[in-house]
Order: sequence, then C-alpha cells, then structure tokens
Amino acid sequence: MTTQQVYEVVPCHSDCSQYVWIAEPWSVCKVSNVDLKDNCGEGVQTRKVRCMQNTMDGPIEPAEDYLCDPEEMPLGSRQCKLPCPDDCVMSEWTSWSKCPLPCNSSTVRERSAVPLRQPGEGKPCPPETETESCNLNKNCFHFVYNVTDWSTCQLSDKAVCGNGIKTRMLDCVRSDGKSVDLRFCEELGLEKSWQMNSSCAVECPVNCQFSDWSSWSACSRSCGLSGVMIRKRTLIQPFQGDGRPCVMQLEQFKPCLIKPCYRWQYSEWGQCTVEDAHCGEGMKFRNISCVVFDESNSDPGNIVDEDLCADLEPMVNGDKQIVLQAACTVPCPGDCYLTEWSMWSSCQLTCVNNEDLGYGGVQVRTKAVIIQAMDNEHLCPEQELETHPCTGGSCYEYIWLAGAWTGSYREVWCQRSDGINVTGGCSAMNQPYADRSCNPPCTKPYTYCTDSAVCVCEEGYTEVVTTDNSLDQCTMIPVLEIPSVEEKKADVKTSRAINPTQTSDNKQGHSGRMWFLQPFGADGNLKTWVYGVAAGGFVLIIFIISMIYLACKKPKKPQRKQNNKLKPLTLAYDGDADM
Repeated sequence: MTTQQVYEVVPCHSDCSQYVWIAEPWSVCKVSNVDLKDNCGEGVQTRKVRCMQNTMDGPIEPAEDYLCDPEEMPLGSRQCKLPCPDDCVMSEWTSWSKCPLPCNSSTVRERSAVPLRQPGEGKPCPPETETESCNLNKNCFHFVYNVTDWSTCQLSDKAVCGNGIKTRMLDCVRSDGKSVDLRFCEELGLEKSWQMNSSCAVECPVNCQFSDWSSWSACSRSCGLSGVMIRKRTLIQPFQGDGRPCVMQLEQFKPCLIKPCYRWQYSEWGQCTVEDAHCGEGMKFRNISCVVFDESNSDPGNIVDEDLCADLEPMVNGDKQIVLQAACTVPCPGDCYLTEWSMWSSCQLTCVNNEDLGYGGVQVRTKAVIIQAMDNEHLCPEQELETHPCTGGSCYEYIWLAGAWTGSYREVWCQRSDGINVTGGCSAMNQPYADRSCNPPCTKPYTYCTDSAVCVCEEGYTEVVTTDNSLDQCTMIPVLEIPSVEEKKADVKTSRAINPTQTSDNKQGHSGRMWFLQPFGADGNLKTWVYGVAAGGFVLIIFIISMIYLACKKPKKPQRKQNNKLKPLTLAYDGDADM
C-alpha cells in the first residue's frame, strides 16, 4: 500500500472572532429636562448595537444576538448634557489606560478629557482626568496560553487509512476563565513552547479471518441422550481499524444421534426362606435382567429382552462376578437382627465453621439393630456402618430448633442448613430444654415451678434454702408501714407483719406507702442489713434505759403552773422489737 500526500493542516481560531458587536455612532443629545431660558440641560444619547458575522472582508451579515459575547456588548444608551451658554464644554473621555501587571488594587488606571469651551465667569470646568483602582477580574486581567487536546488524525483527500497529521489549537485564557483573542497573549509576549502539529497513522481496515471448520468429532457418549459432537477452528487474522470484528466462536457442538443404553442389572432380593423351619439360617435369591436406561445412574431402567444385552459382557456395576444367591437369617421370636442396608446418604464434606478441611466428600449407609426383647440386648450384634468417598458435596451448619410449649413439654430437634432434620450434628451443650417440669415437684406451700424448671416462692414470700441449696420453705416477707403526713392521731407507730395479699380493717383511712423488706438472700441466709437493724435496735434499747435511769436520779423541782390548754406529750412504746 502506497502512502498518499497529506495536506497541511493549520489550526484556526474562528470560535473567538466569528461574531462581533458593531455599534453605530451616538445620536444627538435629546434633552429631557430643558431649561426654557437657555434651551439646555440633561438628556439621553442612543445608538444601535448589532451582532455581525465576521469574515476576512470584515463584518458583513447580521446575526442573532446570542451568537456574540454578551459581556462585550457595547452600551446602547447613555446620559448626556446639552451645555448652556456659560457652561464649560468638555471633549469625550478617552479610553481607559491599561492597568500595570500584575494586577494590584493599589495601582490605578485613568482617562482624560480636554475643555473645548471655557465657561463664563464664576463657573469652573470639571476635572480633566478620572482614575479608578485596578481590581483583578473586574477591570484588570491576567492572560495565559492554553493548548487544546489533539484532533483526530487528518488524512489526505479520499484516503481512509495511512499516515496523516493531528493538530491542536492554542488558546488565550483570561484570569476569569474566559477564552479571548490571541492578541491579548501575544501583546504580552508570552512564550509558546507547544508543538501544534504531529504525525499520526490510521490503521487500514483488516477483516477478521478464521480457518475452516474441522470435521465433526466422534460422539462423546456411546449411548444415551447427553452425547455431543464437536468441531473447531482457529483465528488466523485479528481485525484492525474499521475491519469486520471477530465473533470469537472457536467451537461448535451438536447432539449425537440417540442410541439406547443397555446394562445388566440385579433384581431385588427375594424373601429369605428356611428349609423345614420358620426361622433360622436360610437362603435368598435374585435374578439378573437386561434393562434399557437413559445413561444416568439414578435411572432404574426398564427390563427388556435379554437379546439386546447379548453384545455386553455379563457384569453388574463393574463387577464381573455374578452373585444370584446369598445366605440370610429369619429372626426367631425375641431375637435381635440387623435390617437391610439403608440408602446411601448425600455427599457431605468434613467442615469446621462452614469451611471445608480438604479431606474430600463421604457417603454413609447403615444397618440398624432391631431388638425384639430387651432381655436379649446383650446378645444383639452392633450396628454396621459403611462409607465410601464421593465427589462434590457441601458444608452444612446444624442448629437446634424448638416448637411451642404444650404444658411443660415441647419438641426439640436438630436441623441441617439445607432444611433436613437430622439426629446428629448439633452440639449437646447448646440443646434447648424439652421438659420444663420441676423434679422433684414443687410441693412446698406457696411455691410454683418456673420456665427454667426451678421451684420458687410466690409473691410476698421469700425463699429459705438448706445447705445443699434446695428450697426448704417459703416465709412471709415483713411489711413496714410508714404513716402519711396527714395522719396525726398517733404519736408513735410500730411496725407489724401483715399478709400483703389480704385486706385488713386496720388499714382503713391509711394513705401511707408500703416497703417490702426481704431479710433472706437467694442462698437462704440473712442479709447484712438485718444484722445492722438488730444492732441498732439493741443500741436504742440501751439508750432508752440509760435515759430513764438518769431521769430518776435527778432531784425533784417545784411544779410550775401549767397552762390547762396544753396537754402533756405521752411517749408510748409497746415493746415490739420487729423494727
């Protein structure tokens, strides 16, 4: 393939100056506030501002206003003043001078005007210069070059691939982020160090190519429904550029012609028969038959004519030794015997915390022991267990489940994570209670059995336990009555024990509060505060006796005249030491 000539590609900047604002000259000043005497005063000047399309020959065609930059739109009106005969007439303001770079609010820019006519006597002219601070991004800007991304690879006319040139554009960006004409950056003499053109290449389109398909292989199965044939091909040429992509199908499959599967298979064992007896050692028999099946081991098959298995070697489950009879036992009344082998269990892995230990899977089958008379249990054979390795399998978790309580009992069972109930696998340490009845029963007065199968006392009674931590009896809890403020009839009240579950006539009119004091702990021993109260009561008794003794030792004083309206205070103590 020959390389064609590539045209020169030059970056353009049409987006920045394609549309410009064009303003017409100002109109004459139209005075709005006219001084009738001198025909002068303030007014308004207007002019037309249009958006024009800019070309090499200058602006020629009007365009929609939104195509021009709204920030650069010139004013369309301004205030003006028609000078009176004695007013000073000034020229138009010049353009603002450029702010020195870098922008700094401490620097200023200025503009000026010159007087065109001197004022009359006593009237001054306005200032000839005007200044303002240079503020960044308001009236003062910084400028930097910015380079765009590379364009696509530009090829010569009628070329679709080969060598070409890619370009990128240089842009001048103002400090407020706006793109402006390149002359603003060029006037500052900023350095341009970017390469604007670069060579490139476009890959020529190459279609994806494969080899021819191979012949179909032999069937993967000799019989059955799952056999397939396969053919293959290889990738010769990957696609390039805009060529036809590769559909990565390197193999194709198709089912084989259906062919029946035949095998030799045992029938079920016949009933065990004992010659001239009803029980004991005997023989059992079975037959071998030709069956057709769908190739899977789970298909029991259907018996067909033995001629269809004539080409097969007599063999069952890979064993060439054909066994059609075997010894058996018919249990006599009261004997123990083993059941037939159970079905193989599902494949299960050896796991800890639901993670496979890598020992592989295993399947299990058992022979259970049937005991007809417990007296012969010592003569029974042991349960038989067989295992063999298997592939696949899963890790299971085992959890205890419990049903609803029915009285004091409920069902408790172990369930595998696949939803199958099993007899092993759950930890015996975490097994929930299945029986919540108390043993021995709660026969003591005022006791009942809790959900955790423990005897406790009813409300208002406290437990007294023996040294072996068993409940001995339930005793009534003392109740302390504290009178209310409104009760003023009695000077001193004593504490008494009452049954909180029964009403009392003596409590009528009381509005006091009740405290249930529990002197015994959970172990049946007296609590520490009981000893403190007893010691305090003993000290109080000693104090009262001492005060009475001292009062009797004092000499008698002459009686003073008492006010009959005052009654002596009487302190009553009934000797109750329950406090």
